[in-house]
Amino acid sequence: MNNATNGFYARVALSFARKIDTDLIAFVRNVITLMTGNTRYPAPTPALAVLTTSVNAFETAVHDALDGGKIAIATRNAARVELLALMRQLAAYVQASCNADLLALISSGFDAVRAPSPVGVLPPPQNPRLSLTGKSGELMLKFDRVTNAANYSVQSAPAATGPWADEDISTATRVVIGGLTPGEVLWARACANGSAGASEWTAPTTAMAV
Repeated sequence: MNNATNGFYARVALSFARKIDTDLIAFVRNVITLMTGNTRYPAPTPALAVLTTSVNAFETAVHDALDGGKIAIATRNAARVELLALMRQLAAYVQASCNADLLALISSGFDAVRAPSPVGVLPPPQNPRLSLTGKSGELMLKFDRVTNAANYSVQSAPAATGPWADEDISTATRVVIGGLTPGEVLWARACANGSAGASEWTAPTTAMAV
């Protein structure tokens, strides 16, 4: 059920509930057409005739509400709620009947849930800066958050060319580096870690401990 085929899961998407009125009507009518006589779905619940009556009533209500009358708009909204409730019932029937077969699901006219696209290698954190914390022997490396980063690796060095030493992995974008001697110059850099691995390192930034 959780395995994707051609970028889709064999799960009925319920995103039809976000369609505008006219698109929802077209979507429902297409589902009715594709499920009529579809041997994969011999006993739709609710019956397609019930769904047809509901979508017809909704289409009439949408047309009647074009003049902006409050009663007509309320009637349209109520008809939409009823139609969506029936479509969710039918979606549950299709989900149970398709046996996790993506092609069978799509043959019903419903859409399948799209699998999320894999996130590629992340960009390095932006705006790195090393600053005093207000405590002797401490500096703080700050940088901007990277979307989709699981955590951040931080390294420090006595010079811009290294040698680099690893600090603790951090989920925060503010990392305190302690144990420094007043007057010691420190360089630091960070990278973002994601599902595809680590980003490039930021350009090293420097400050003097006090």
